[in-house]
Amino acid sequence: MYRQVRIHEDNRKLQQILWRRSAEEPLRTYELSTVTYGTASAPYLATRLQQLAEDESKDFSLAPETLTNNFYVDDALCGANTIEDALRLQQELITLLGRGGFHPRKFCASHPIILEAVPPDCREMEVPIELDSNEGIKTLGLLWHPLSDQFLISKGTCAQKLREPKNSPISKRIISSIIAAIFDPLGLISPVVVVYKIFLQQLWLRKLDWDDHLPSELLNQWMDMYLHLSQVNEIAVDRLVLAKGQPTEIQLHGFCDSSEKAYGACLYLRSVNQQGEVKTKLLCSKSRVAPVKKITLPQLELCAALLLALLSHN
Repeated sequence: MYRQVRIHEDNRKLQQILWRRSAEEPLRTYELSTVTYGTASAPYLATRLQQLAEDESKDFSLAPETLTNNFYVDDALCGANTIEDALRLQQELITLLGRGGFHPRKFCASHPIILEAVPPDCREMEVPIELDSNEGIKTLGLLWHPLSDQFLISKGTCAQKLREPKNSPISKRIISSIIAAIFDPLGLISPVVVVYKIFLQQLWLRKLDWDDHLPSELLNQWMDMYLHLSQVNEIAVDRLVLAKGQPTEIQLHGFCDSSEKAYGACLYLRSVNQQGEVKTKLLCSKSRVAPVKKITLPQLELCAALLLALLSHN
């Protein structure tokens, strides 16, 4: 994506590299003529895809809003209520991005007709769609199962890129790395994650150094928690939080609570469609470990209320 955007000639001298094909050749100096990944400005420039939406919005009805609100760098996650609207959105995005020199690829969809509308080399998966129940497509760091249209909380999401605990001494450093590897941006498994954060707080309260071995009672507790982490494989969350069809009523319900160890907040979306069907789904949640400095339970309740207010505002 970055290589599709040219840099003004006056600024190319700021992107110089040294290159030679072999040790016998003299070093040559090259100027990079396109946006280069890794520069300080690259993350901002990546979001400037939105400029296309501003410049070309008059010619499209669906794509500009999707380009503005449903893109993260060069990945998009969007949908439609009908196959016809999805196909129209797909073609508008291809045309709109093409005007800027960007050619979208790796299309995924929950219906084969949408995939058949693009060339085979632009698809992330084959038609017909064949996936196991615990296999998904990675999108924005989450696993999505197209056939069931669900997000999967799999061992890949909470993956341990580290060695198994039995093969290495357990220390605060190892445990912190494992907890940090749990990726849950929507808070779909906050009740799980907060338990591990509380355990990590206990290690800090014990004033253990990063590479100190855990005391036996904490080690046994951690091993039990670690082994149960694989149970997140059984969790699947519907991507569609609205009732099928065109909703006639949408309500946002927030809840918050606290204890002496942690507090949290969550948002539920309640929708009613034209047939009177009601659907209530978890939208997102946040959890926090209680401060090390002891505060009263009413103060923790206020912390939870503040967290809910911030969650609903964002």
